[in-house]
Amino acid sequence: MSKQPSAAAGTPIDVVWLKKDVRLHDHGPLLSIAQSKRQCIILYLYEPDQLSEKTVHGSHVAFVNEGLVDLDLRLSSGNSEPTATNSDIQGDIYEHKFQCITVCRAGAAFTLRSIHKQRPINQILCHMESSHLKSFARDKAVRRWCRHEQIPIREMNQTGVTRCLSDRDDFTIYFNKFLGQPIHATPTKLQLDGLRARLVKIEGDGIELHGRCHSPIKPSDMQEIASEFRCDRVQRQYGGETKAMEYFRSFLSSRGANYSTGISSPNSSWTTGSRLSPYLTWGHISLRYVIVITKQKQEELRATKKKKAPSSPSPWLRSLASFQSRMHWRSHFIQKLESQPSLEKQDQCLAFSHLRRQPDDFNEKYFEAWCQGRTGFPFVDACMRSLIHTGWLNFRMRAMLVSFATYNLWLDWKKIAGHLARLFLDYEPGIHYPQLQMQAGTTGINAMRVYNVTKQGKDQDPSGVFIKNYVPELATVPDEYIHEPHKMPASLQKKCGVVIGDGKGGNEKKSIGIFQTQQSTTILSTKECICYPSPIVDEKITAKSAKDKLSAVRKQDSTKREAEQVYLKHGSRRTNGDRDGAKPKALNSASKRVKVDSAQQSLMKSWSQSQNGGASNEKQEQAKLPAGQTSDCASDVKLLHSTENPVSASSISKSPLITSLFSKQNNANKHAEQNEWNCKACTFLNDKPLGLVCTMCGSVRA
Repeated sequence: MSKQPSAAAGTPIDVVWLKKDVRLHDHGPLLSIAQSKRQCIILYLYEPDQLSEKTVHGSHVAFVNEGLVDLDLRLSSGNSEPTATNSDIQGDIYEHKFQCITVCRAGAAFTLRSIHKQRPINQILCHMESSHLKSFARDKAVRRWCRHEQIPIREMNQTGVTRCLSDRDDFTIYFNKFLGQPIHATPTKLQLDGLRARLVKIEGDGIELHGRCHSPIKPSDMQEIASEFRCDRVQRQYGGETKAMEYFRSFLSSRGANYSTGISSPNSSWTTGSRLSPYLTWGHISLRYVIVITKQKQEELRATKKKKAPSSPSPWLRSLASFQSRMHWRSHFIQKLESQPSLEKQDQCLAFSHLRRQPDDFNEKYFEAWCQGRTGFPFVDACMRSLIHTGWLNFRMRAMLVSFATYNLWLDWKKIAGHLARLFLDYEPGIHYPQLQMQAGTTGINAMRVYNVTKQGKDQDPSGVFIKNYVPELATVPDEYIHEPHKMPASLQKKCGVVIGDGKGGNEKKSIGIFQTQQSTTILSTKECICYPSPIVDEKITAKSAKDKLSAVRKQDSTKREAEQVYLKHGSRRTNGDRDGAKPKALNSASKRVKVDSAQQSLMKSWSQSQNGGASNEKQEQAKLPAGQTSDCASDVKLLHSTENPVSASSISKSPLITSLFSKQNNANKHAEQNEWNCKACTFLNDKPLGLVCTMCGSVRA
């Protein structure tokens, strides 16, 4: 006999449970209670079990706190539009007193149970979350309790990811349905006024909640987080829906024109990139809102181009097509973790499970050097230190850091996962774990992607502007040696005031390890010179050794069979003429082509058709488009990396670096519009006409 629900007598209330969705626009749960007449609670929880997750960093909590204060101010003032600036609250958010959001430091099931015992819960409204295993466990526990108490829980979709997806071929169908649904209206001022009047006054209405917080909790006060990770990153982006909208508006009005040609370089991507990733991760801006509004911008640009100059190339159309491709790619990868949460802990293709996990494989010194940006490879070190300072780095450079760690240093992707997650302000588990495995070569269905880090530095930062900004030890090194300073003669080292390795100079091939006394990225120095390490490994030898080991596993028949199953579970399928749904070439080295259900169209193609109502092939071709770049001038790089006015279009446009940079990009755009191609594995739009592998996932071009 089932146990009867236990709840206090009284008028039932609705509970909106905020998680990674702290915003007002396109928010189904908040709109629902704004339109209702029932009393309600808007609940946010600092959950001890979630905060104790190894991937949590103080910068994540601080970013979330800024979003909470931003939302609470808008709810309490009835300001339905995010027009206020954050400048007046940035300095004192920890003195802010929550007016509308009930915040507690306690577990989810525990708090909901406590509320229900004091006031019966009519329903719980929240957004579905696809995150790490602790999050999955938490959600399962809450749903189990709701079933026991016979309380409806409505988990609304905000990412286009489908829970309990039985067939990967159905992903695009459901994703299109998600995009086709209207954006939830932002509650009006009148509705917000009514909502505030119906909010349950916790103390005033006699409800006692454990761990009640009247103000945001500082990361430094959270004992659940390891002490060394409770700090913040002073150069990170500022959180909140207001700031998210500022970034989005500036991207669509000015910065986004050179998105496709600027996202590869760590110099230009600071401004040409949308910089929306942290806001998408923590729910300060809606994915559907971004996609729909961007599509409206694309339609406006096409209409303008048709009227004024139909034949002239437009960097805007190419850039926004490339940006839209990445927005779709985002949900494509999150679906992988939703469908297989174990990807956080185990290799996608188990045939690779023994690699990098033998007794002598893990080198602690290599790991520490990589974590601190002290590897002796300047471009690698600059990228790592950039992350340490800002919490953000463009995708290509993130992939390079993982490649260097897993191939050249032979580190297990699981060993580096926590460090990178804490560094990424936009840490998204659904992207993090599949991408780590893809870059490490353990998926079984993607081509090995081993970056030549020295070449990447020369290509993306030829003058060493980025390197000198984040590795000041090398600030005086001439450009010809900036990417390989260990080749400098001893006399030149002395002249530059820097000691490389043991200071002997020349073409040193012996690894000298790392310094034992450094802390974080602190510059080491002798009485006369600043010290910088020699390369800790031989780049070419270690890359070849790693590739040989992975190739040996890929050639085994058992690996080929397992790779087929991975592809059928996670690979994107698309119709391609007489290929009839054949696998992409990335699988050819692992197994013979097998036929799969070809009825499912590609993510981008189906979405384009649904949005255009089956538009003509000509219009669909216009919707396709792509992504590369360099720079100089250290003073302008400081502007790009500044957080004081990170989205000011006027300050950016006046920069000599940006002016020169963009003029070159615009010339290149004229010859590139018809050269892009879609990856058959992940649907990413690539702009290198002769590229053999996908920039995003590493799959061999089909």
